[in-house]
Amino acid sequence: MQRSLVLAASLLACALSHAQPAPAAADTWSNVPPASDDRFTNPKSKLYAGPNGWHNFGEVRAEVANAAKTRYAFKTGLTYLTTPKAFVFASNSQTQVVEVDFGTDRPAPGTYEASAKPDPAQKKVRVSLGDASGGKLLGWQSADKAGTVTLSKVNGYLYFSARNLRLGPVGMGNTGDLKQPMSLGFEGAAVPE
Repeated sequence: MQRSLVLAASLLACALSHAQPAPAAADTWSNVPPASDDRFTNPKSKLYAGPNGWHNFGEVRAEVANAAKTRYAFKTGLTYLTTPKAFVFASNSQTQVVEVDFGTDRPAPGTYEASAKPDPAQKKVRVSLGDASGGKLLGWQSADKAGTVTLSKVNGYLYFSARNLRLGPVGMGNTGDLKQPMSLGFEGAAVPE
């Protein structure tokens, strides 16, 4: 009798533990499914996952310090554009763009200070976010000592990472509640051209 009680109690405990919802997965910046890794079957192919699963791809998260806590969050392509000569994260609709300007298309790995003007020799980078999705042009840009951007080179990829950069409003449409500073973070990896 005691054996059946112990067995029934353990079955009930097991059933209750499986019936509860699973805890939410940790929110990470690198939750991108990896690209196929065919380095061994086709060693000349460049199609494989870069650092943390990024391959010419990245993620942007930002929040404006206004009452509405206006947020930006998108995963998107990451590429170098010759005009405006910057590495660019652009939303799928391309109405929201983050520019990371090192002052060169071949920045050296290291930690760069977010600044008003790029200067590769001084390890300074200009970062901006532009948004034209609402019908008016909103913009935020880094000033001197606005945080740091880390750039490393891993397996041929340039790996970008920044958290809590402080950007000031600069857009023509930044009026009223949107004339507040922004906290910006991004991460991604791109194969240099």
